[in-house]
Amino acid sequence: MNNPKAQKIINSLLKEISKEFKAESISEQLTALRTIALELEDPLVVKTLRLVKEKIAEDDEFVVEIEQIDSEDDDEEEEYEEPENHLEYLLQLLLDSENKYNREEIKLYRTALMKELY
Repeated sequence: MNNPKAQKIINSLLKEISKEFKAESISEQLTALRTIALELEDPLVVKTLRLVKEKIAEDDEFVVEIEQIDSEDDDEEEEYEEPENHLEYLLQLLLDSENKYNREEIKLYRTALMKELY
């Protein structure tokens, strides 16, 4: 998200998550971040943030199973490395959500969250 206010919120979330997971505080900040994404007209980020917030509300934590998508070219199959903290990793992706590689991973999270929640 190429917006100074959004980047400030994301950095604040990253600091908070590294110390302690407070679901209510995180949800409030995600709501503020989602509002900015709506203003920026980025439907992928808007939906992903909504799903993240729902997942946290449902489980009081953020743990998600990401499925490896097979590459079309078998010679260039990439390994998915499971991050230690999914929420922290997703927020780092959101810092530069315009990057095409980050967007692909954000889509993986969106898809995984949709499968788990619905």
